[in-house]
Amino acid sequence: MTLRLTRRLGLRLRFALFFAALGLGGVGLIGAGLWFGYLRGGGPVDGYVIGGMIAALGVLGLSAWIGLLFDENVARPILALASDLTTRARADVDLQIDEGQAKHLGTLAPAANAINAALSEARAARARAVARETARIAREKALFEALFRDLGEGAVVATPDNRVMLYNRMAQELLPRIGLDRPLDAVLRPEPVADALRRVEEARIKGRATAETFLAASADGRRFLQGRVTPIVSDEELSGHVLIFRDATDDLRAHAEQAHLFNTLLEGVRRPAGTIAALLDVLETGGDLPPEARAGFRKGISEEIARLFKVIDSTAAEQAAATSRRWPVSAVAVSHIFDAVRARKALSVTATPSDAMVACDGFAMAALLSRLIERLSESGTREGFALAAEGEGAETRLVLGWQGEVATDGEIMGWLSAPLSPAYGHYSGRDALDAHQSTIWAEGQGRSHRIVLPLPSASAPLAPGDPRPEFYDFNLPPAPNAEVAARDLSELSFVVFDTETTGLSPRGGDEIVQIAGLRIVNGRILRGETFDSLVNPGRPIPPASTRVHHITDAMVEGAPDIRDVGRRFHDFCQGSVLVAHNAPFDLAFLRLKEDVIARRFDNPVLCTVLMSAGLFGHTGQHTLDALCARFGITIPAQARHTAMGDTVATAEVFVRMLALLRDRGVTTLGGAIAEEGRMTKIRKAQAY
Repeated sequence: MTLRLTRRLGLRLRFALFFAALGLGGVGLIGAGLWFGYLRGGGPVDGYVIGGMIAALGVLGLSAWIGLLFDENVARPILALASDLTTRARADVDLQIDEGQAKHLGTLAPAANAINAALSEARAARARAVARETARIAREKALFEALFRDLGEGAVVATPDNRVMLYNRMAQELLPRIGLDRPLDAVLRPEPVADALRRVEEARIKGRATAETFLAASADGRRFLQGRVTPIVSDEELSGHVLIFRDATDDLRAHAEQAHLFNTLLEGVRRPAGTIAALLDVLETGGDLPPEARAGFRKGISEEIARLFKVIDSTAAEQAAATSRRWPVSAVAVSHIFDAVRARKALSVTATPSDAMVACDGFAMAALLSRLIERLSESGTREGFALAAEGEGAETRLVLGWQGEVATDGEIMGWLSAPLSPAYGHYSGRDALDAHQSTIWAEGQGRSHRIVLPLPSASAPLAPGDPRPEFYDFNLPPAPNAEVAARDLSELSFVVFDTETTGLSPRGGDEIVQIAGLRIVNGRILRGETFDSLVNPGRPIPPASTRVHHITDAMVEGAPDIRDVGRRFHDFCQGSVLVAHNAPFDLAFLRLKEDVIARRFDNPVLCTVLMSAGLFGHTGQHTLDALCARFGITIPAQARHTAMGDTVATAEVFVRMLALLRDRGVTTLGGAIAEEGRMTKIRKAQAY
């Protein structure tokens, strides 16, 4: 009983009770002494009473004064040292403890720093040992990431209850809303996949581990994906399944176009062919037809033949257009095309550096330019060949320039009529231009001439070396089977978010100008799964607010409004606990717009201000800057007071707080919310 009572009472309260008991005990002893003196010495009672009251008040005042000094110089510094030691032990913080806060505790603060240094050294030694033991695993992991991430097909590994625990970059490109621990049906229409999984399970029960195919639409209906699903069986139990898929949207569209072209051609040919056959039959059987009638029939046959050729030509043109759209192109750096041309030893050509990207078959374009340079240089009357790129609207024009004799369009097209390369068979430069729906022309004046090749511009793809270490997690917690409040904090996914606004009064007409969010799954910050969008507030941004977050009216002029951004952010937060620094402020702006957004932000919410007040009650400093300093987190100056910068900082703080909460016995969401509720009154007196 005494131990439980001690745990419930804080250190400062216990010291206060100690000095109160000391003061009351002193008063009791003074009263007893005076009473004993009165019994032995006698005399007027008033003198004893007055003396006793003065002595009692003095003892109580002295006890209170010494108690306050003890609280200021002993109790609070002890709590600060304990908090710092706990933070460094549980949150992996290696900062030195400030000994100045415990200057009246003698060697206790240096001893705490010695413990902290020993802890840091032990942690470093452990890290070195773990690094040595896991070097081989790290190499295998890097190999796995490189192989899997850059597969040409989309790949997803899902848990038995269809939550994502691995995906690659192609899957992210095809299904932009995919994310760790998100349900598959959030990105894929579930029926075809569920049917394939049913067939997989039936085969597994029969002892066969086979792959089943599926054709499913993305959740937004914009893409059709063709793929296969394979079970993952471990110790005769289903551990999940792998989905490998590719974009079949163009294939289906091409199939539909081909079917349409065939039907159009069939209908267009049937009538003229029937008419021609009928007219020819009349001409053959009508030997006594007058010349005028026979001429009319011949004219009719000519007209139907012309109509027939028109149908054939039109269909051929549509077929060519459809084929050109199917030509395999990708985003290619112009510099890579130029490097391929210059790599040919027989060619002498310079190239102007360019960062442009074009959508094309890079090998075909390099071969085409090389062929042109070879033919231009054969005459010996041209020199100074140079390659450059020029932007023109949605196009990037590859330019081959030279000095000397002009080259006519006829010569150029003649050079391109030969096969480009043995790798392409009979495929010529002219075929390549037709396939890319492009052309080529010569222009120039005097001795300066050039050939221009226009190609569609493209954006740079995700580079293979881009770090994305959060695309898989094989240790996802099991599917939730309890009330949200009773679930362990380690089983939850979180969205840490922050908003920037036109001002501080949501009910006074201020609006959101930026929202940023960052997911935390399984205790890891997923830096590859973020939300960041400017918002058009529909009103001017005051200069005072712009000085804080640096967002101007010009920046949000073309941005979407809160209805669009709010819906996308709501989808991003689906199934997650919301976390923010001073969450009531940010949520007030969102909840006031729920009718406009047509979505309810009814997710559970945690606030790092209240969490800090509960964890570090000995201090009144709970600002984001103060918390970052406590945990050794650095916020770049250019990122502070930006939505994403503050979001990242809050996320870093939050994951460290989770460890401290668990150390205090707070392991469930309900427990964390209850702890916040206990601090609500304290929050009003704190700076944040």
